[in-house]
Amino acid sequence: HYIGERALQMQERLKSEAGKAKTLIKSHVFVFHHVKPMQSFSKPLLEGYQSGMRTGDKSFAMWALLNNVVVLYMTGKPLKVIEEQCQTSITQTVELKEEEKASCLRTYWQLSLNLMGSSNNTVELSGKAMDEKEVVFTPFSHATFIIVKTIASSLFGRYELGAHLAIEKRDQQFMRMKGGVMDRPLFWFHRCLCMFAMARSNKSKERKYMAQAKRIHKELTISLKNKNPNILHYVSLLNAEKAALKQKKNNEDVRKLYNDAIIMSARGGYVHDAALAQERFADY
Repeated sequence: HYIGERALQMQERLKSEAGKAKTLIKSHVFVFHHVKPMQSFSKPLLEGYQSGMRTGDKSFAMWALLNNVVVLYMTGKPLKVIEEQCQTSITQTVELKEEEKASCLRTYWQLSLNLMGSSNNTVELSGKAMDEKEVVFTPFSHATFIIVKTIASSLFGRYELGAHLAIEKRDQQFMRMKGGVMDRPLFWFHRCLCMFAMARSNKSKERKYMAQAKRIHKELTISLKNKNPNILHYVSLLNAEKAALKQKKNNEDVRKLYNDAIIMSARGGYVHDAALAQERFADY
């Protein structure tokens, strides 16, 4: 946090546009998401985009557009807004020949279409925006694809797929929770939820799934204890999922944990996560 603030202060003292896009984007995407609410990120990211375009730093300008879409999704903005932002941003990234960013944006666009029912597919990221079978991935765009496909698997109840999506060697450097970029907790949350769901439904492999879920849950809990303001609702739902596996049906303590998760998500504006918590509560 201190390093990020110092970087912004130094950039301000320079009174120069040079490097401003890179400073704004790296500080928010790599540092500030651990300590600042992501609802405040769109303004500096779009400021970074504008600075990048003014100075010819098209690469970081397009990173700003991509990460703004991620922020919109994570903070629960309407899917139609996200879809429109994806389309607009993809047009610009393609014109500027920033294909890696365009590929990542297409995965979020297709996810939005699937969730809105505007595609015949659910977990398969194929339709108007992309065809997952035809994409030539870079290491970064493949990591983004795994993240988004895990989200889709979790939201559409394909828990086994979400629990078993292979994290390839080339993905690992982009999937780190500690020191990783801002959408990694989103991935690990949905991965953990799929693990807990499989432990609930597959009693023969419950111990295997529980062991993996507990490891992820522990890391997210540590991040919360370190004052990360963006994952309280994640940890709250995972607390309920963990308790549900240990208690009998309709246990009052478990019911309270699920209700707490629903309320925390809704109060934070995370309407999609509140809906997910309600669905998991109903399943319990």
